[in-house]
Amino acid sequence: MIIIVGIAGAGKSTQGQILAAKLGCPWLSTGQLLRDHLVDSKVLKKMLSGNLLTDDVLFPLLETEFKRLGADRNELILDGTPRTMPQAHWLVDKIKSGHVKLTAVVHLVVSKKTVEKRLLSRGRPDDTIAAIQKRLAEFEQTVLPVVNYFKEQGYKVVEIDGEGPVEEDAKKIAMALNL
Repeated sequence: MIIIVGIAGAGKSTQGQILAAKLGCPWLSTGQLLRDHLVDSKVLKKMLSGNLLTDDVLFPLLETEFKRLGADRNELILDGTPRTMPQAHWLVDKIKSGHVKLTAVVHLVVSKKTVEKRLLSRGRPDDTIAAIQKRLAEFEQTVLPVVNYFKEQGYKVVEIDGEGPVEEDAKKIAMALNL
């Protein structure tokens, strides 16, 4: 598994899909997985409003997908998880127990200015300056410690400057992963 992390607007989904196509493996977006499988309208509304869902909702869905995709022996791209330390600990436990194979963590790094520009250009109603500032703060408080945890655990973490054009950033990722 290759995990793609970065702030909203960093290009995780775009780069994850490009990488999955290059490797001929599945791209697993936890956001899409949740949208596809959540039937409880309150839970779905919470997610669509930008709030993180509880792990008791997320973990069973991921567990099922990991088994379905053969994550213990097949490559896949994971986009959207882990976003918190409990999720990182859960995933590392899955790696250490052999239920999942981790190749690398790709951290797409972009500036706050780029994030604002990209998100505001999407035209989504929840992409306001205030919401973007909140996402940036949450990212620094929750996701950056996750990236550092993977480094501390000895896993390969590559930091990619995600400021460039899509094709250029895809080449940087491929080079960093020796593809």
